[in-house]
Amino acid sequence: MKDCLIIGPTHSPIYKDVYPLLVNKTLTVKDTCIHFSSTDPDCPKGRWFSTLQRSGVDMRRRQLTKTYTPEDYPTYDNAPDIIECSNKSNIPIDYTGKIGVPISFFFYYPELPYEILEKRGDLVLNGKQMFTRLIIRRKTE
Repeated sequence: MKDCLIIGPTHSPIYKDVYPLLVNKTLTVKDTCIHFSSTDPDCPKGRWFSTLQRSGVDMRRRQLTKTYTPEDYPTYDNAPDIIECSNKSNIPIDYTGKIGVPISFFFYYPELPYEILEKRGDLVLNGKQMFTRLIIRRKTE
């Protein structure tokens, strides 16, 4: 793929043609979030996607510090082997099992030691249907 810079909706990572490019790191999600219209505050937000390498990334923002405790990380009703983690900063550094994270994880994915196993749109937590989740696992060295 040639170098490119793409603007797309924030939910683009779950598109069938975009998802594999992000998983294999051909495309990355860039830092800037944009509005598609400068005059309409209700206009949806978008993201930059690119094949260009990141530069000047602040790795301190990417560091994980939480540790796993069963009380802090519930499992899904229909997938008891996967824990829910609603925010990148809450990913437990010492957990080696499967973790469900929002698609915004793609923003941090290139710098973190995790692999994406699959995306799932069928997960239920405490009786509530969740938005699409990426299922990740810490890479084994």
